[in-house]
Amino acid sequence: MSSDLALIIDIRHSIGLIELYIGELTQAEFESDPLRRDATAFRLLLIGEAASRLSPAVISKLPEIDWRGMISLRHRLAHDYGSADFAVLWAIASQDIPSLSAALASL
Repeated sequence: MSSDLALIIDIRHSIGLIELYIGELTQAEFESDPLRRDATAFRLLLIGEAASRLSPAVISKLPEIDWRGMISLRHRLAHDYGSADFAVLWAIASQDIPSLSAALASL
């Protein structure tokens, strides 16, 4: 479980940084700011990497989370960043990340 705990701590850290990066930005501001876009994408990549290493026991405790989607996003960002849709990254950062944060708080 200590490995899972470290991974969850890493995910929570990345969530906090994403929240800091996007703050009170609008989608248009986010999409026009390469520094915040890239920083957010990097943190989403790290979340996907950590998610891929979580034990099945932890994953089964949060079935409402799209773990497979997180891992798929990680692969896309790592191997084909140029095809990243910034509107999709915005939606994930502004909508899915708060839901993930709330779900992790229930552990």
